[in-house]
Amino acid sequence: MPIIMCYTNLSKDKLPQDFVEWLSGLASQVLDKELEKFVTTVMPDMMIMRNKTSDPSMIIQIHSIGSFDAERNSTYTEKFIKSIAEKVNLPENRVVLHYFPVDMTMIGAKS
Repeated sequence: MPIIMCYTNLSKDKLPQDFVEWLSGLASQVLDKELEKFVTTVMPDMMIMRNKTSDPSMIIQIHSIGSFDAERNSTYTEKFIKSIAEKVNLPENRVVLHYFPVDMTMIGAKS
């Protein structure tokens, strides 16, 4: 069950209306995981500083079982950053990804 937590200092009205669904679909495609398994949260209006500025930015944490390693992460990063920056009209250097490998014993949910 991949879990995505997206933090941004963009206001909710600056995000596309379908952003949660779109981000889930993008992650499903990039990580090759079933969309039905995703849990995605988007938190707009956050106070964020990156590179000494509070200019619009986005930090995305992705928790997933068996998805992350040094070889795959660089490929994921390129696909995620390009797509996300384009979707929300941010410079690519204002999007940060943080990957969390998760052991399947650390997630509890009923289908």
